[in-house]
Amino acid sequence: MTKTPLVVGLMLYGITMLAFFVVYYFFANINYYHTSSVINAFIMPFLYSIGAFLSVYWYRGKGKITYPQAFKQSFTNLFVGGSLSLLSIFAFLNYVDTDARDMLNKQYIQLELYKLDQSYAQQRKEALHLKDPQKVIALDENYKKMKEARLEALKENRNYFSFSFISAIFGGFVLFYLLLSIVIAAFLKNKKRYE
Repeated sequence: MTKTPLVVGLMLYGITMLAFFVVYYFFANINYYHTSSVINAFIMPFLYSIGAFLSVYWYRGKGKITYPQAFKQSFTNLFVGGSLSLLSIFAFLNYVDTDARDMLNKQYIQLELYKLDQSYAQQRKEALHLKDPQKVIALDENYKKMKEARLEALKENRNYFSFSFISAIFGGFVLFYLLLSIVIAAFLKNKKRYE
């Protein structure tokens, strides 16, 4: 297989976009946000880990590889695949199909409201059980503020796929890529740096 990390990065990009469009075309329904979240939380990290591992493994072959070489090989393909994917998804959701973006935004806020209601009900039940009226009052006020903020976000149709939000998410991805590359490089290096 190729030793160029760009090729593996482009393969990861292709797999990511395939997964994105499969979810987009077949699962864009009432559970679109949930399905996207599950894919991004469980399947994509696994695929990216396999891609980075295989890239370094193929690069090493039967020869020797240092830690910096292994790290560079792993991080480059993760960064290329992830950044191209994120830019493509950003462009698609903001310029091609804004209805899908609006649906994802709305479902995200609705999920937040549901979780807020669940948490509030549980905490209020516990506070009433403790018979602490101050805690119940504070909890009610906090719940009201948080619910109003989420309803306001829903009303103003806040874009959670804007460049600023995507940039923050990309920062988290880069941190994941760094940590994964550190682990893979440490595992697959078989030569000291100045050997």
